[in-house]
Amino acid sequence: MAAPGERWPPVYDADDLVREIKRLAEHPDLASFYEWRRDQSTRAPDDVCQGDVVRLASEVPLILEDGQPATMAHPDAAWLVIGNSCDFDRTLADVRWTQLVPLHSLGVHAELSTAELAAARSYTRARSFYVPAWTEASDAVFMADFLRPAAIDKRAFAGADAPAVVEARLTRAAWILLNACLVRFLARDDGRYA
Repeated sequence: MAAPGERWPPVYDADDLVREIKRLAEHPDLASFYEWRRDQSTRAPDDVCQGDVVRLASEVPLILEDGQPATMAHPDAAWLVIGNSCDFDRTLADVRWTQLVPLHSLGVHAELSTAELAAARSYTRARSFYVPAWTEASDAVFMADFLRPAAIDKRAFAGADAPAVVEARLTRAAWILLNACLVRFLARDDGRYA
């Protein structure tokens, strides 16, 4: 427990989690980041899971400095589901909403320095998550922005003409890494007295 006026520590061992994220990011299983990709299969999954990359032509909601709601253009239109997979199995009466965060492109590999690429792939940034391109047609470097979560009605994923479409699904190894990074982001030290 922190003494009055001291920085509140994380609820986990920060050094252990940093080491685990580094181990996961370097694990050979991560070479296959996606177990399913739309450009490699004609049949999409019947469900939606945490970590799915989805296409959704929508702007990013936010609240401005005056407290008024607004939206920000989202040219990439790609999102990462961060809500729990089990929420999709529950009825709408039990759980109607889930969460996702926008993916934004840092540019293509050729435009980024070796240091920028290494930093993204090392998963050392607590507020974002590196997501490799999920189509062979793209050479972009994507980051999920944990600072801009949005709630989405699960019905946006329902039906053949649904506005939210699953583009790719993470492998188990990539999903475990995502969860470790989400824990680091959500449960990091508080810093209120720093």
